[in-house]
Formats: sequence, C-alpha cells, structure tokens
Amino acid sequence: MKSWKVILKKIRGVLLTFVLCFAIPFLVFFVTSTVKDKLEKFEDGYTLCGIDLSRLDGLEAERKIENALKDNSAPLQISLHFENRVWTFSEKDFDIKSDIHIVLEKLQQSSRHDKIRTIRKIKAMGFDNKVATNFVLTNLSEKLDTLAQEIDILPTNADANFDASAGIFDIKEEKSGRTLDKEKVYDEIVNKIKTSSKIDVALSTKEVLPEVRTCDIKRATKKQAEFSTSYANSNVDRKNNVKIAVESLNGYKVLPGKTFSFNKALGKRTIDKGYKEANIIKDGVFVKGVGGGVCQVSSTLYNALLLSNIEVTEAHKHSLPVSYVEPCLDAMVSWGTSDLKFVNTSDLPVFITGKADGKNIKFTIYGDTNKENLVIKTKGVKIKTIPAFKDKIIVDKEGKYADKIMFKGEFLRVKKSKDGYEAKSFIEYYKDGKLVKTKQLRHATYDAQQGILYEGVSTLPDDMTLPKSDTFILSPNSVTTSD
Repeated sequence: MKSWKVILKKIRGVLLTFVLCFAIPFLVFFVTSTVKDKLEKFEDGYTLCGIDLSRLDGLEAERKIENALKDNSAPLQISLHFENRVWTFSEKDFDIKSDIHIVLEKLQQSSRHDKIRTIRKIKAMGFDNKVATNFVLTNLSEKLDTLAQEIDILPTNADANFDASAGIFDIKEEKSGRTLDKEKVYDEIVNKIKTSSKIDVALSTKEVLPEVRTCDIKRATKKQAEFSTSYANSNVDRKNNVKIAVESLNGYKVLPGKTFSFNKALGKRTIDKGYKEANIIKDGVFVKGVGGGVCQVSSTLYNALLLSNIEVTEAHKHSLPVSYVEPCLDAMVSWGTSDLKFVNTSDLPVFITGKADGKNIKFTIYGDTNKENLVIKTKGVKIKTIPAFKDKIIVDKEGKYADKIMFKGEFLRVKKSKDGYEAKSFIEYYKDGKLVKTKQLRHATYDAQQGILYEGVSTLPDDMTLPKSDTFILSPNSVTTSD
C-alpha cells in the first residue's frame, strides 16, 4: 500500500484540498459510526469529498480517491495579510503528509478491545480545523508562531509607585494587547482550500486584556492602617539612625507573592551608610552598636503590619523590655540573625510609607489586605513581674566621673534598674463593632535590667559631711565591683 505522503508529493497542488476535505470526515467516521467487529468496509452511502466509498475496504477507498485526484495539479499558494504586511507560502514551504490509512489498518487488524481504545485516542485528538490542517501541513503551526512574534503585543498591567518626595502615588493605567487569532486562520484556510489552490487570508487578532486594571491598582493604594511610636527623647545619633532606616522604607513596594525582609530592605547597617553608634541590646545588656534605634523602626513597622491584616512570618522579641511599644509587641532585628518578614498573599502590591520627624516614627500600610473591612486591634498584657536585680556599684578608680563624684558614699547612677516581666500579646478582629476572633501572637519573658552606679574613690575627711543625695540605691546589699 502506498503511503499518503508519497501520493501527495507526486500529485501536489489541489490534492491538499481533498486531503483536508476528507481528513475530518474520515476521523469522525471512525468515532461516530457504528463499530463492527471487522471494520473492513465502509457503510452504504458513505462519501468523502463527493467520492462514493460504499462497501469499499480501506485499500479500495485509497485507490479510488487517488484516481479521482490525479488530474489536479494546480500549485498551492497561501498568502497571509496583516495591515501592510504580506507573507506568502507555497507547498514547498510545508512538510506535506497524511497517514490516515495507518489508523484504518490498525482498526482493521486490532481486537475489539483495541479498536475501542484506538477510537478513544482518535476522539481525544479533536476534530477542529486546526487539527485537520496541521495533520497535513505539519509545520503551518510553526509558521504562524513566527508570524505571531511580529503581530502579538503583550498587554501592560496597571501599576503604581509611591513618590516619596511628593508623598503621593503615581498610577500608570493599563493597556490591552493583541494576539494572532490562529483558530480563525485555520478555519479560513480549510474553507478556501476547498474551492481554490490560491488562498488569501486576512489575519485577524484577538484582544488580550491585562491582568491588573487601573481600578484594581487603585485598591492597592487604599490605606489599611498606620502605627506610630515616640523617639523624641533619643539622642542625636539614635535619631540619625532612625531617620536613615525610615527613609529606606518609605515607598517600599512588595509585589504579590513576594517576601518582604526588613534586613534586605535596609541592608547592613554600617558607618559608610551614615549609621552611627547608639544603644543596642546585646546578650541581655545595653551596649553601644552601629545602628542603634533601628529596632524601634522595625517594631513600629511590625505593629502597622499587624493592624493591616498582614500575617507576619518572622518576628523576634528583645531580651530586655522596651518602652516604645506594649509588652510582647516588639520586633528585634539584627543583621544575619534576626529579621522581620512577611509574604504578600494578596493579588495586588503592598506599599509601605514611613515618616520620622524627630519626634515620632509613623508607618502607613497601603494595599488590599483587609477585604472583609475588619477593625483590627492589638494589645500586650503583663501577667507576671520579674523584680530587678540589685544595683551594680562600680568604684570610679579611673576618675571617669571625678567631676561629679569624689568621695566614698557619693554615687552617680548611669543606668536605671528596671523590672522584667512575663507577658502575652493578642490581635483582635472586630466586625460591625463585635469581636469575631482573637489570636495570641506571643507569650514571652523579658529579663529585668540591673541598675549601675559609680562611687567616688577618696575617703571623706572627718570634718566633712556629704550632702543629701537623691540617688536611690536599689539595695543596701548591692554588689560592689572595682571594674
């Protein structure tokens, strides 16, 4: 039996018309016709492209179709038009083939079980014009893909960015795109090739809508919550660090599905970036460190995120109590060890804006994170007090504070003692004025802080009496050290 590929190469031209014409009915026949045990002959009255195949087996049907097509030799030409561009193809541009007879042979030779399985396989292929056309012009799809690269235009999503200098959102509107309507190309080729070997098709496109529209992006600029803390009593260096950190976050944009990292957003706090030394908590004590004050920035942001219905995925407590937020609502950060993180689980960007005016740190969160319009509140509750340690007294042998204290019994407090505590923090969700859900955020313990006093070195002369001091010593049994 000659293959359809060989026959088609010999007779060329309008042969494609008939191959396309009978490809679909031939496949449909095997899916929709009554399947007999042998399937050796076509049923009475069955025709392909007007050729009567009644009671013919597969080989006889092929020969009859071949004889009917031998006289058709007009060359194939396909011209595709779009705007002022034209693409022209001839049959030489395609790998022309047809192996429908293989399906017939398999059906004739298989058992009934295999026949049914093959029919299901054929049916799964589908019977639209795209399948039929590509069944014969096997690389037409690739050519259309190449054309589409010149024709298609991607849509542009609406977007927004926060202009930190102006303090406003800059919104960019969406633009629709277009894509080549390939299905329509296949339909027109199949319809026109039935009557002519010269095919002219005006290409059309389909509109491609952007995923994010202007009305969507405006929801991303909706204010969700704000939170502020005071740093008015901080020294100059600490205020400097706070300002640098807040400005680094002002206008920060977190795209859908992306993770926000406080450390990544700010980078390592270094002298080169303008950070200065100020108090930080390290190993349970306050010490000088570059970037002191940044933890107040992260804690302020942490509370703003909670109030915006954003689930924070990483937050850490300090080892010692801090005064700028309620108990258990702090968020300590340290480069390389501790971070503040959240994932934007909404469909739109989340924006963080911040301001530090020398007195207060304020963060505002914008986005579409609270779809139910819940009123969200946080609270920290102390459940146990941990008394402060005895004061630590250091004899001022080096004369560090000689201008303030001179004699034994004279004390200068350089650090206040502070009780620690055990506490819990909660987040509450209200709807229409009613509490609908409460969630515990943290249960933690904060160490007490030991007070530090310096004492003078010299022995008080017998004829002198020290003036009354307002320095309060936590315990008469305070630890004395000569450090």
